[in-house]
Amino acid sequence: MGKSLKDIYNEQKDLRDKMLLFSLLACIILVIACAAIMVLEGSEIWTVIFNVAAAVFMLFLFNLAFKKDMKSLVRAVFVYFMNIVVLTYLFFVNGGINSGMPIYLVAGLILIILSEYGVRRYVALGICSVFHVVSIFASYLFMSGQAESRGLPVFVTELSQFEEVYDTAISLVIVGLWMGITLILVFSAYEKEKNYNEDLMNKLADMAVTDELTGINNRRYMFNYLETHEDLFGSDKRYLAMFDIDFFKKINDTYGHLFGDEVLSRFGDVLLAQNEDEEVELTARYGGEEFVLLYNADSRDDAKIRIDRIREEMKRIKIENYPDVNLTLSAGLVLCKKHNTITELLKEADDCLYEAKSEGRDRVVAAL
Repeated sequence: MGKSLKDIYNEQKDLRDKMLLFSLLACIILVIACAAIMVLEGSEIWTVIFNVAAAVFMLFLFNLAFKKDMKSLVRAVFVYFMNIVVLTYLFFVNGGINSGMPIYLVAGLILIILSEYGVRRYVALGICSVFHVVSIFASYLFMSGQAESRGLPVFVTELSQFEEVYDTAISLVIVGLWMGITLILVFSAYEKEKNYNEDLMNKLADMAVTDELTGINNRRYMFNYLETHEDLFGSDKRYLAMFDIDFFKKINDTYGHLFGDEVLSRFGDVLLAQNEDEEVELTARYGGEEFVLLYNADSRDDAKIRIDRIREEMKRIKIENYPDVNLTLSAGLVLCKKHNTITELLKEADDCLYEAKSEGRDRVVAAL
């Protein structure tokens, strides 16, 4: 089953391709409508045949563009065909300069601006603009009154005053509708593109400060946060803990790096859960199997209790296919207020962590 026009339209990612689809369909409807009007007015049969042939040709272009994926070629052929062939023909058979057709010539140039881009746009605008100017002068010279006075053949029939007003009004309505719908499509596509770009920028911003494996903040974000918080050492309720997964190198060597990544990811989930508490300011992966937690606690006992709970949660983690592997965690805990610089703060936390590992691991050593 073939795709609907809506599906084809939604598949187009480039605004120019959307405009090409819409313009092709609009022009097909326009020439078919002109053919119907000419039949009702009793115009010569060849004028009707021309319109029908133009509609068939544009259907062929539509097939090439959106079924054969030859949009670039179709875009170029379409703008020249509409401006040089279709609009020029309609301009001459519908009253020339005294009718509403000059409005369509302007719409044809706008079509080029919306459809083409780069050098091709300016070349097409130049060629078609010259062609339209020549057509306007030619329609004046070969209009019935002017042509007869100069002994030239009549190519353009003069319209009555009512016909001129009527034709201009209809032309304004048709071109106005086309331009209105075009602007709606353009602004809609722009808004969609803007929202997409904003989402993309937000995702890129998150990626820049988020550890891909664990989902918590990375080392860059951690240092940026610590450096930009001038009150880091001003509170006697702010604590920093540094964690290290015990025997992690041995885990990687024994069970493989995929298993090690899963261990890191699962511990990342443990720290992510800490973010639900408003007392937690920062969770970050410091590097490798080391992590950092910055948080507030009412007392030193409460501060240590939180870290012990995290240590116990680590012991409860069981990895699928390896349920017998026991995971443990060592931690160093320090009070931020005791230090004057970030370097001193992290060094003491690391020293406490080293002491915890030296004393047998699976424990918390605090310098409070």
